[in-house]
Amino acid sequence: MAATPLLPSVPDKDAYRQLRGDPQPWLAAVETICARHGLDADDAYASPGGTNVVFHVRGGPWIKLFPPLWPEDFVRERTGIAAVTGLDGLEVPDLLHEGTLEDWPYLVLSHVHGRPIGTVWPELDQASQVAVAQQLGALLARLHAVDRTACAAIDEDWPLLARGLRADAAVRQAGYGLEPAWVAELEAFIDTLPPTDDGREVFLHADVTDEHVYLEERGGRWTVTGLIDFGDAMIGDWRYEFAAPLVFLCQGRPAVQRALLAGYGLAPADLTPEFGRMLAAWAFLHRWGRISAYPTFAPEPQPTSLAALITSIWTPA
Repeated sequence: MAATPLLPSVPDKDAYRQLRGDPQPWLAAVETICARHGLDADDAYASPGGTNVVFHVRGGPWIKLFPPLWPEDFVRERTGIAAVTGLDGLEVPDLLHEGTLEDWPYLVLSHVHGRPIGTVWPELDQASQVAVAQQLGALLARLHAVDRTACAAIDEDWPLLARGLRADAAVRQAGYGLEPAWVAELEAFIDTLPPTDDGREVFLHADVTDEHVYLEERGGRWTVTGLIDFGDAMIGDWRYEFAAPLVFLCQGRPAVQRALLAGYGLAPADLTPEFGRMLAAWAFLHRWGRISAYPTFAPEPQPTSLAALITSIWTPA
């Protein structure tokens, strides 16, 4: 008699996404993984949101299951974490265990201390936001200095990928629900852009959002101390990295925008209008970016056109 499968069948992304938010289909697999590695499954609970199936063993590690539909996510996560482990002053998840269960690869990752920046950000005054943004920029510079030879597994043909992202951006954003008037603006904007690759390719986390950067309060000030979720890590144009923090943290705040880039090491003379347009462009071309959601991260009044959104993402000096 064949054994009952521990994991559900997910022949396509729609079938997977219908199941993703329900903890029940994954419990048997999580219990098996816990048993393999001496963890207490009774204390495991599902983490909502995200692409992958994630459970937290209360007070302990995280279990991350990767659907076979996207095997590259597992490679990116494992490679990205390994590449940055040991960077001074930065806590990332430790790779405690890895394995495969019914063709689903998984990782058991240590807990990263602190609070996601998005839960702290609204409480901060502008001076504190500027200070944190400058720290984040410095962290991105350190990430981009990681030796590329340690990341061969995620080193794809960036120029080819960049051309593809540019070519299908309007269709992709329309599929995400962007209003037709905005799609038309996007097409016109893309037509005016110079080449989107300046030749400097670096290690990218590629998803530096308000959920993935962690802060701790030290000596009465908030400090960037942790980074999680390397499932989008890759080698690519350095400017691509700024799309997420500019949208999710700095949007509509010129002083904070400039602090992020100053922390990275850019001088005021580097922050030209053309450079700002390229930063906005990468926010629009980003492989997982949803332009329709971007205005909700801007201070009031929220942008009501693509032109206004461009100005919000990068406010001219």
